[in-house]
Amino acid sequence: MSSVKVLKTLKVGKGITMDIAIDESEPEDSVNRYAMDTICTGEEILEILPHWHKEHAEHLSVVEGRIEVTLNGEKVILKAGDPAVLVPRRTVHSFTSFKGERVILRERPDPAGPYKALFFNDVFSTGTSRSFWHLLRAFYDGDTYIALPLHFQFLDEVFLGVFGGIAHLFAPQKPESL
Repeated sequence: MSSVKVLKTLKVGKGITMDIAIDESEPEDSVNRYAMDTICTGEEILEILPHWHKEHAEHLSVVEGRIEVTLNGEKVILKAGDPAVLVPRRTVHSFTSFKGERVILRERPDPAGPYKALFFNDVFSTGTSRSFWHLLRAFYDGDTYIALPLHFQFLDEVFLGVFGGIAHLFAPQKPESL
């Protein structure tokens, strides 16, 4: 019997979902305990714009298909079977799938914990209609910084600090559980 359970499936976009899973056989502090699998049928391109994280790193792997990953401006194609890629803290990264190709991208947070699952639950809690202010509030609460064109992370932090703080005044509150 498998010890991996899908806790929740989130609607991300047309033909794109995310399974939030837990492997209960792994200890709480294992990066293998929580996984977020983004499943894209290829009907729509999965595009995650450039961003970075101040407090956590990510382990990315492809379960099925392939995806273009950009790390600090360098593009690589990550395919199923390739070793996981570590995206260190403060590394600007983005992803783009290929039109018409199915892909499953797996993300595991480091340090381990449920915080990344709660972040994605927050971002996608409104379905596919996400407002600018809701996203800024979720990013502010979830250690996700938009990489602005000037390429100064200090400015990214100021932007999110100001506008994410303002978003707290009227955007929906963060869900506390899945």
